[in-house]
Parts: sequence; C-alpha cells; structure tokens
Amino acid sequence: MTFHADHAVGILFAATGGIAVYLGLDYGFGELSEMGPGALPVLLGTTLFVFGITLLMKATLANAGAAAIALIPREEIRPFLAILAALFAFSLLIDRVGLLPSVAAVIGLGWLADKRGRLKELPALTLAIVAIILGIFHFGLGIPFHLFDWSI
Repeated sequence: MTFHADHAVGILFAATGGIAVYLGLDYGFGELSEMGPGALPVLLGTTLFVFGITLLMKATLANAGAAAIALIPREEIRPFLAILAALFAFSLLIDRVGLLPSVAAVIGLGWLADKRGRLKELPALTLAIVAIILGIFHFGLGIPFHLFDWSI
C-alpha cells in the first residue's frame, strides 16, 4: 500500500474527531431532550471521526496500486509555510503587542505566500485592512481590543 494525500486527510479528520469526542465527554452529554455542553463536541467529533475513517477506507480501496499523490506539491510549500508562519506570529504577538501590530505582521508574512505580490502594494493593503478592522470592530461594534500593548 502506498501513502496518498487522502490517507493524511483521513488520519487528520479521524484524529481531530477522536480528540473532540474525548474532550467533549468530560463536559457531560446530557439527554436528547436537554443536551449538555458536551453534546455538540461529541456529535460533531463523532461525525468527523466517521468521515475520516470513511475517507481512509475509500483511499485505501480506490488507490490500490496507483501512484502516490504528493501531500503538498512542491510549488505549494512556500505559500503553506508563509501562511503557517503568519498564523503562528499572530498567536504569539496578539497578547504582547496588541491587535494592530499583530494584524500588520499577519499581512506582511502572508504577503510572502504570493510570488506575484509587489512590495510597493503592501503598505496600502496593510493600511486598508487595519482601517477596515478598526472601523468594524473597534468603532462600529465597540469591542475593547488592546490596539497597542507593548509588553514584550
């Protein structure tokens, strides 16, 4: 048996679903007439687990003897790593420097995912996205974000 990209996705679905069920059971399922806080994670986790196992079986049966498909094609490695780095940077920076610098870091690192992006467009894009975020969430909805929080 060769390992295909569908196998990796099936394993990811089954593992995520299994973890959701395991953690959701601690919250208490309740009854069907009055569901508890663990009902949704358990039901969705079970569904995701079943989809993962089904995808694993389908990939194993359908792709028997076929050439393996690359998990991440070579030309997609750079965008994948850039987006992953942007999300990781946001998660590290949001509590330390505030919302606006974190969003700027996401935009800057995410910009590296596209080979065609011109550097002179980056400042205008950053300002536009920051203005939209400020307009909607800070001024429009009044959500109390720490816009700048220099506590590194």
